[in-house]
Amino acid sequence: MSMIADKIEKFILDRMREEQEKLILKRNELADELDCAPSQISYVLSTRFSNERGFDVESRRGLGGYIRITKLNPESSDSLPAVTTYRIYEGQNTVDRLIDIKDVDQSLFQLLQAEKITRREAQLMHNSFATLIKNTDIEHRNNAIRELYATMVDTLRKE
Repeated sequence: MSMIADKIEKFILDRMREEQEKLILKRNELADELDCAPSQISYVLSTRFSNERGFDVESRRGLGGYIRITKLNPESSDSLPAVTTYRIYEGQNTVDRLIDIKDVDQSLFQLLQAEKITRREAQLMHNSFATLIKNTDIEHRNNAIRELYATMVDTLRKE
């Protein structure tokens, strides 16, 4: 599925650049044009065009249905995404879920999309966080990740 998913993603991103960051498509017409199943387009939309990745997707099914994809703008050109912490509810208690490399990668992807970092910088940051996650005890992991991320973001703002 990866090759067709890459093809669909590239097609949509190219069309979005042409259409000034907002795009309306017909799922079946797109599937015919890319020679794939409509479900493959749905898969790409849900995995590669999510809010976490900086997109808003509205989808209507059935006759006359459409897909509207809008690139979300950061609140300001200076704003940089944060590493998201999720809360887990255990009865009346709430605890922070451990941040994992997927959470970090979502933030790095947003930085790449906003052209705040290069692919090489994203890879360096990814490797740093992966090492930190691997070598930090669970009790201190979230704070260590937040501190490293804040330091990196401060460095990015200075440039």
